[in-house]
Amino acid sequence: MKSVSDANDRYFEPDIECMARAELEALQEARLLELLPYVHERSGLVATTWAEAGVHPRDVKSLDDFYERAPIIDKDTLRRYRDDHNDPFSGLVVDRQETWAAGTTSGTTGDPTVIPYVGRVRGREEPATYLSSFARSFWELGVRPGDFVTLNHFTSRGPVFTNAQRIGAVPMVFSHDPRQMARFCRLSLEFRPALMYVMSMALLLELLRLESEEEVDIRDVLSSHAVIWGGEPIGNLAREALRRWEAEVFENTSVGDVTLATECREHAGAHFAEDTALAEYHDVDLRKPADDGRRAELIVTSLDPAFPLLRYRSDDVVTVDRSTCGCGRTHARLRTVGRVSDSFSVRGRAVLPLEVWSAVEAVTESSKGLFQIVAPDRALEALRLRVGVDASSRSADEVANAIAESVEQAVGVLPQVELVAVADLLKLGPPHKIPRVVKA
Repeated sequence: MKSVSDANDRYFEPDIECMARAELEALQEARLLELLPYVHERSGLVATTWAEAGVHPRDVKSLDDFYERAPIIDKDTLRRYRDDHNDPFSGLVVDRQETWAAGTTSGTTGDPTVIPYVGRVRGREEPATYLSSFARSFWELGVRPGDFVTLNHFTSRGPVFTNAQRIGAVPMVFSHDPRQMARFCRLSLEFRPALMYVMSMALLLELLRLESEEEVDIRDVLSSHAVIWGGEPIGNLAREALRRWEAEVFENTSVGDVTLATECREHAGAHFAEDTALAEYHDVDLRKPADDGRRAELIVTSLDPAFPLLRYRSDDVVTVDRSTCGCGRTHARLRTVGRVSDSFSVRGRAVLPLEVWSAVEAVTESSKGLFQIVAPDRALEALRLRVGVDASSRSADEVANAIAESVEQAVGVLPQVELVAVADLLKLGPPHKIPRVVKA
């Protein structure tokens, strides 16, 4: 990974990235108050949901007014509007003529959410603000004008190459598909990219195969890269492989489909651009705000008029740190813990997939951490797991028992374990991740 020697060269937009929190909150408030009448007039969803709640933008004169009065929406709200109005953008795009591309979320937890890409909003000079988060994180990780960046992104997300172009870097585009990894290795050795966006378990498993079966020197392949990991949490097997390859990895997470958050070189949580997104952190019952460091559900508002999600209940369980980071940035840092919809109880004991994860990967045969929780309801009498395993000298019963004992020690519940070949389990989802909680 290329080093950034000058501390003053860490920031793409230093005046904003290191802005005092009081000034940052004042900027958020100003942008929100400018945004509300604009999108209320143009967004069918905003107009409809606010009318149903008996709220109008003139009622909102501060951030506190917004938190108190504005209605909360969720994915079901978007889907109902989409279906009732035959609008693929769920009433959120304020000007269809400004939309130059569309992507979607992966759909691993339900219907994919359509996300538009807007270069500039009519009558406004600045580019769409979602680009800021990418540009700042890429710059922090050492990407500079003229550098190559490999974009192994999920094709469902749309044209992500603009994220590198914003800072003058040269994107090299790959499908997020293990079959692309041999080509990725060849071109990485030739062009020495400064960044790989994004690595996942599916791609890492193929790199391990290329290393062992084709004798590819993955350490050399990744020697110039900073590696951004995204799509799902990073497990011990992946961390160990990346450590052995001497690749520095930076975790990346979604901020409620509004923007993304990426770790800086302090590895103290993933920064997101708070001048482009307004975040709230509530306990999972939405009864009160949660303090920093405590698990909370993320509610997010886009400050970009191009795609105005307002008070969107993300379903993500996070912890937040709003103190100034060691890198000097003042914008909040997130760690994603899981999803509200993935939480369930077994005989009254609350369980999250992340708790099962570490227990599954602690067993040699299931060290890839590939598993599904079979949960037809939120309240269960038994914990059923479908676990991807490699070939073993032990019998299937011995492996299943080892996994069950590991999970019982971690979560206090002895599961029923179904063993599945890793390749078969990967077929159950898109090529970068599988649904972790399924009904059957």
